[in-house]
Amino acid sequence: MKPVYTGYFFIIVFFTSACSRQGKEAVSQALLSKDGILNVAYLDSASNQLYTDDASFVEGQKINRYGFEKGDIVLYPDSVYEQRINSLTSDFSLAFNEQVSDYINMYAYRKKKLTERMLGKSVLYFPFIEEMLSQQGLPQDLKLLTMIESALQPTAESSKSASGLWQIRYETGRALGLTINSYVDERRDPYASSKAGIMYLQKLYNLYHDWWLAIAAYNCGMGTMNKALVKAGNTHDYWEVSQYLPHETRNYVPAFIAMVYLYHYKEEHNLQPASLDVPFRSIDTVKVYQQASLKKIAESIGVPLQVLVFLNPKLLRHVVPSSPEGIALTLPINKIATFERNCAGLLERTETRDQTIMAAKVLKAKTPVVPKNADLVEVIYTIKPGNTLDEISKQYDCSVKQLMDWNALHDPLLQVGYDLKIYVPENSLDTSMPATSSDLMLTTSTVDSE
Repeated sequence: MKPVYTGYFFIIVFFTSACSRQGKEAVSQALLSKDGILNVAYLDSASNQLYTDDASFVEGQKINRYGFEKGDIVLYPDSVYEQRINSLTSDFSLAFNEQVSDYINMYAYRKKKLTERMLGKSVLYFPFIEEMLSQQGLPQDLKLLTMIESALQPTAESSKSASGLWQIRYETGRALGLTINSYVDERRDPYASSKAGIMYLQKLYNLYHDWWLAIAAYNCGMGTMNKALVKAGNTHDYWEVSQYLPHETRNYVPAFIAMVYLYHYKEEHNLQPASLDVPFRSIDTVKVYQQASLKKIAESIGVPLQVLVFLNPKLLRHVVPSSPEGIALTLPINKIATFERNCAGLLERTETRDQTIMAAKVLKAKTPVVPKNADLVEVIYTIKPGNTLDEISKQYDCSVKQLMDWNALHDPLLQVGYDLKIYVPENSLDTSMPATSSDLMLTTSTVDSE
């Protein structure tokens, strides 16, 4: 450990190669809050997920403008943290306390490598999250909640069955309109879950009119927050309310403040974003309607299966299910044309020809039947309200089937004003007319013999 003096404060630089075991244990103890509830186990597991292993990252090589060497761990006195946090321009009322200090030291020292990987992965997700936040007029720093929630791991799962970048629970996800079934879980879709998470945060802020209360309620739920507010005398001072919140939630806001601080002061802490070593630079989506495995698609377009799994974490079985609405499949943009050429069948609507035929009610075109009888004449009868084929057939001494055949009718329902053709013997015209002939409009023509 060596002190580096820079005027009004000093920087403590830990060299990882020289840091003693006792020193590490001492800092680890310092990361625990007084009640010993600081739990970072989920961060340990998050660092072992897909595309977070050592082989998939290129560690940052950027030369630090402060002269810190690669691997240097840089911490500061609490007075420096407090001064910097107070000077940050933010939509939040940022505060500094012992818990915030503990989390700063954790992310900058004990979890430095993970923090650098989260910063590296942020280039994949933050651009569209920032755009969504901007569209809703919400604070840009809300995007950093994804680091606290999931370490920017779309497949992260909590012990409470929360999932995805934003750690959304099943019931909440369904209420926010996300598709969740045995094949697709949109909580694990970075784009869909971000829209849902931001929508939920907006709802919470509109309810509590305070960002700390909204963020805490995002973690513990509205029911728990409402109970805490009552116990705190309905004050909207988060720090007063926090004593009535669960231990996990009490740590949530300090962890977020620490991440806001480090995001703005990453260079001062020698945090160098690690780049993902992936075979693509940009992505796009296509709508797929037919079922197909990611393995088959990967083989068809010539990309590693692991790439498609990484880009489509919402596909729980690594299978795109058939869907009438289509499933958005994320692909490297340079493979879109190959996919459209080699997998064209997957772009067709889900309904197959047989399914369409089975479901369709097909009415075959009918040709009016003209009787081959020179003794018959054609009578045009205009349908009046209340008329039925049964009634008309009795009046003209014919069958309902004959009336339907003569007029190419598919069903016996009649439309008022429709001209119905009837064929009757010429010598029976006068006697076949009904008594209410004043209500009928009749014209006649002789049927040509063949």
